Amino acid sequence: MADITLRNGAKPILHHTWKGGRGLRPFLGLVLAKTAVGNHPFATWSMASDDGVTWDCFGGHYCMQMAEGFRSYTERRKGQPDE
Repeated sequence: MADITLRNGAKPILHHTWKGGRGLRPFLGLVLAKTAVGNHPFATWSMASDDGVTWDCFGGHYCMQMAEGFRSYTERRKGQPDE
């Protein structure tokens, strides 16, 4: 799994990426991360990138415990492409 950088400063724990295109950004994905700020230390976000290295995050589910974040990540991962 290649290293990625989240533009919001959070630290990725687990991520999955796939090709975008067709009106979307070239790279899309999902990430479970340790958040940099805020009341919740973990978040699961959708993410998008133009270069596959630096990612913008959106559509977050914020969690107090990593186990809750992992459950969120696993649930959101279902049905995503396997690329």
